[in-house]
Amino acid sequence: MKFKGLAVVSLFLVLPLAASASELAINPGLWKTTMTRTNPLTGEPTTETSTQCVKQKIFKPSDMMKNAQGCELVKDELDGDTLNFKMECNIQGQTSTVDGMFQTDGKTGKGNMNVKMNMGQMNMNMKMNWTAERVGDC
Repeated sequence: MKFKGLAVVSLFLVLPLAASASELAINPGLWKTTMTRTNPLTGEPTTETSTQCVKQKIFKPSDMMKNAQGCELVKDELDGDTLNFKMECNIQGQTSTVDGMFQTDGKTGKGNMNVKMNMGQMNMNMKMNWTAERVGDC
């Protein structure tokens, strides 16, 4: 599992939620996100801030899984402005579980993910927390 790709996916998920858990309405524009994640090998935290132009108006979490071979979205629940989800992957005997939460009001967002990986005899855990804000138009 590529962690940078996972981080990019997480940017889309902190954006405004629609009325169903299977679809997110995105408030297009320029979004600034600050993410802190732990290194799965050392446990050391790293914080990064990035800005991204988001043009999509709708994002479906299930679309994220189309290209994720060996992965399945097993939980996708919307409660008010909070989306809770869980993904499970099994790729050539290496398993991973991703539990996450995203909350947004359309102008700001926050969330977290916990990624647990089992690679043979090695188990790793990576935690991510972020905050995001829409800073303007692209």
